[in-house]
Amino acid sequence: MTLPDEPPAKYWINSKGHRGLAAQHIDMVVNGDLVLTPAETVTGGTPTPADSGPELRGPSAGIGPKYSNAPQKNPSFTGRDDVLTELHTTLAEGTTALVAAAPQTLQGLGGVGKTQLAAEYANRYRAYYDLIWWIDAEQTELITSALAQLAERILLPVGGDVEKAAEAAQDALRRGVPTTRWLLIFDNADAPADVRRFFIDGPGHTLITSRNPNWSGLAQVLPVDVFDRSESIEHLCNRVPGLSEEDAARVAREVGDLPLAVEVAAAWLATTGIPVDTYLTQLKAAAPRALAAGEPPLDYPAPVGQTWNVSIARLREQSPAAVRLLELLAFFGPEPISLRHFFYSESMRLALEPYDRELAEGFMLGKVLRAVSRYGLARVDTANDSVQVHRLVQAVVRSGMSEDEKSTAAHEVHRILIGARPVTGDADDPANWPAFEEIWPHLSPSRAHNCDEPDTRELMIDRVRYLWRRGEFQQARHTGDLLEEAWTAKLGDDDPQILLLRFQLANVMRTQGQYALAQQLDQDTLERQKRVLGEHHPYTLRTASSLAADLRTVGDFHQALALDRETLQRLREQLGEDNPRTLSCANNLAIDYRLTGDALAAQELDQDTLDRRALVLGPKHPYTLSSKSNLARDLRAAGDYEASVTIHQEVVEALAEVLDINAPEILRNATSLAVSLRKAGRQTEARRIITETYERYRERYGENAPDTLACALDLAADYSAGGDKNAARDLARQVHVGHQQLFGFEHPFTLACANNLVIYLRGSGEVEEAVELGRRTVGTLQRVLGPDHPYDLNAKINLANAYADLGEYTRAEQLELAAHRGLTERFNGHHPDAVSCQSNLAVTLRALGRTAQAAELRARALTEFIRQLGEEHPNTVSARGWNRINRDLESQPF
Repeated sequence: MTLPDEPPAKYWINSKGHRGLAAQHIDMVVNGDLVLTPAETVTGGTPTPADSGPELRGPSAGIGPKYSNAPQKNPSFTGRDDVLTELHTTLAEGTTALVAAAPQTLQGLGGVGKTQLAAEYANRYRAYYDLIWWIDAEQTELITSALAQLAERILLPVGGDVEKAAEAAQDALRRGVPTTRWLLIFDNADAPADVRRFFIDGPGHTLITSRNPNWSGLAQVLPVDVFDRSESIEHLCNRVPGLSEEDAARVAREVGDLPLAVEVAAAWLATTGIPVDTYLTQLKAAAPRALAAGEPPLDYPAPVGQTWNVSIARLREQSPAAVRLLELLAFFGPEPISLRHFFYSESMRLALEPYDRELAEGFMLGKVLRAVSRYGLARVDTANDSVQVHRLVQAVVRSGMSEDEKSTAAHEVHRILIGARPVTGDADDPANWPAFEEIWPHLSPSRAHNCDEPDTRELMIDRVRYLWRRGEFQQARHTGDLLEEAWTAKLGDDDPQILLLRFQLANVMRTQGQYALAQQLDQDTLERQKRVLGEHHPYTLRTASSLAADLRTVGDFHQALALDRETLQRLREQLGEDNPRTLSCANNLAIDYRLTGDALAAQELDQDTLDRRALVLGPKHPYTLSSKSNLARDLRAAGDYEASVTIHQEVVEALAEVLDINAPEILRNATSLAVSLRKAGRQTEARRIITETYERYRERYGENAPDTLACALDLAADYSAGGDKNAARDLARQVHVGHQQLFGFEHPFTLACANNLVIYLRGSGEVEEAVELGRRTVGTLQRVLGPDHPYDLNAKINLANAYADLGEYTRAEQLELAAHRGLTERFNGHHPDAVSCQSNLAVTLRALGRTAQAAELRARALTEFIRQLGEEHPNTVSARGWNRINRDLESQPF
């Protein structure tokens, strides 16, 4: 099994710009002292319109990129002027009006300094760009994340969906927003087929570093070789005081002029002060050990492995704990490793204490880290709170270990990663995401997916859950599928953790719109969990709640209600009423009540869940605010429109503090707020909000996603309320077809679209078609949901209006009487829907010549509208003018 590769290493160059371990800051060892340069400089600001042209401006004092996350300039960089000049010339000459130069690839061996060359280019020519964005490109999801961070930096209106945010950043740069002068650097992009989709055909520049030689056809390739001898000599002489050029040449020859090896040799000589002859003798003795063990050290020349082995041998004499630390770091990812989360953790201290009893005191860990960094084997960046080991050093360290030693070290790393997992909460809590993001890059290098320890497998399941919650659905599905296949082969179909993983996969499938597959997987998982864990186990109950969600997606609201009722009762017995899992199930049961038409039960349960979540999770936790938004929906269904508006607006303000502007929770609440505003008669506000929200949905999800279609249905209602019946009809037709394709012809949400289309067909003069569609819709709703469901009762109001347009007043009266009776029984006679039906009935009776009865009904309706909604509300105006009132429907989140 192969999981996606983890992020790339960064090389750095000391002395004359000679490449070695690149970084967001540079460590140098001078006379035995560790010198740290400042950390990465990141600037930002408000995006500005694209400048007038893409041509590169000449450098001028004080000009630099407004947006940048590029590594800070290495003050020790020298040499490579010919490569940098050629690169700059090629990019500049390839740029024409609104067309990017061809991507340029710096290609060469690991350790030759490709990354540091790219960093030097970004700093040397920074005056030519307004935006420079550095992207770790070895792992595709990290490219996506980096582009999403760029979208956030340039203040694009994006939310928690990382993939959509990345796409928004690409589109903006393609259009020259916020500038045409941009530079993207894809560092360590060693899979051309995976990376090419992120290239942007726009007015800026793209630079790639790669060990892979197969870039021709996708980019222009600029080979990067090892140092020439003069560069190696210059570097060594600058780093090692008193070293002669002749001795420097001997050292350079022995390490093959590989920049990273040259720097490690320089650090060793500068730190130890031993004679060059002694060092060269040690190098020659170490050569066999460098390449003899099981793992080949990547693609560097054979002689250079000895360089690190000499330093490691000396380190072993001075600090066995430092060597053990280096062995453990060899199984982390090659990118920066958090000191706070991993190195200064109790798990790390326990792993190192057997090698140095002084480490019983945690503050002594620093001396171990210093010992490793002094010999150039690791780079410590205190400003960024990280330590980094180059992939070549990692490979050499691993090559000197037996298979048993490798396995033991990897498992130690797994325990360190587990120890860094947030103590409270889970992957659903945004407050925990930064901690999880420190862990994820190190799972694959440590082969965590192959670990047999349950805690490590749980961390891998957390990974799938996290990806799903962040909107990275494809990556979540890919990772989950790989784990499911590998683990099932080892553990069998009934292992509890396999079943937990399948529960997470079903969530992803449902979100992707694969409703039948999700239901099938949840059903199978639930049956196995009942057999293996028992019917009352929390995992079993969690899957049961997930199966209820599947039932809702296929329109079986009543069966979902029955299942969630049973599940909630069992969760309360097992975990208590205030457990977050119990409250999640209570939230889902309230959805069932709402979808089955019991708004009062939904309101009561949502209020209770909101109160409990506010105490358990906090008043501004996304789940708490979701319950509050649901409560606003319940109030609207109960006819209290102004209260619904007020609560929705409170949720808007609170969500803005904790989530991005385009987070799903924010968009759903905005959609619902617009509906409440329209119901309250505030049509201008409603139209503005729903229009903005619909555009954000389209940009993020596409036109045919479930949430986009739901928002479009409400937008059509606003078109109609504003008098544009044709626009409402056309959009409703489109939404109706979309629902048919997504849910089927008889799903309640598809029928809600049909009901609204009946209204707009009447409004545009297509009455006969409205009657035919209305008849089919009411008949199907009665069969699917029952004759007393609010959807059915309100659809009868609209069908009655269509019959009346054709002069069939007797049929209209029968429908209106049935609808009024049902609405009064379900709510009460004062509910706005019941009053609307009463007002319409008065219009029908008047047309039938029963004027006295009509006048009495209309007077009572008018009085009630004025009391509840005010003199100027559209319903009041319609009743006063003896005009018919329509009743549109909405779909709702599952």
